[in-house]
Amino acid sequence: MSDYKQCSRCNEVVSATSRFCLQCGHSTFSDLAPHLTEPTSNSNDQTEFFLRIEASRLIIASILSGGLYIFYWLYITWKQLAKETNDQHFPVWHALTWAVPFYQLARLHRHATVIQGLATKAGVPTTLNAGTVVTLGFASFGLGLAALYTLQPFLSFVMSVMVITLTTTIIVWNQGALNAYWVTRHGKNLHAAPIEKAEGVIVVFGVLVWASTLI
Repeated sequence: MSDYKQCSRCNEVVSATSRFCLQCGHSTFSDLAPHLTEPTSNSNDQTEFFLRIEASRLIIASILSGGLYIFYWLYITWKQLAKETNDQHFPVWHALTWAVPFYQLARLHRHATVIQGLATKAGVPTTLNAGTVVTLGFASFGLGLAALYTLQPFLSFVMSVMVITLTTTIIVWNQGALNAYWVTRHGKNLHAAPIEKAEGVIVVFGVLVWASTLI
């Protein structure tokens, strides 16, 4: 019996003991296809992998950090994906491009395309679409710019909340497809990624920004 099952609505892969999907909250699941429940990595590979990041953790971290968590997420997942693509990745620079207008969209498209491509190649059903992800990124950028220059505090706050919602959606949607791919690659050897210092720092910084804004 598989240790995982798949949400029938969004295709998120969750633990077999989960009652609800961590991504969309749906309660109906289907069994993974046999070829998706077995690790495909070689026996000489390391015995443990710390790659999977649950949607609940992403949502909480993204909200608490005021949307800044996307910098860390772009960094850590791009670093992980380097081993899968066998391409030369620069995770720090890749993450920092989120602060570069318009170029950030090109890098976001590349990020989503790699995840989508790996999932499709592994036979993982996914709704992830790089074009739609870029559209969400563009909307996030536009709203963030508008919130920065508006003179109405309440309107600025509403726009900021919308930005956080969009960036969180980008992260969770991509990670859902990536989590399903990790299951096909590492199976029972897959473990949740540990919380790193950089992740904690960016969340604490975001909380401080939230506090100062509200004050």
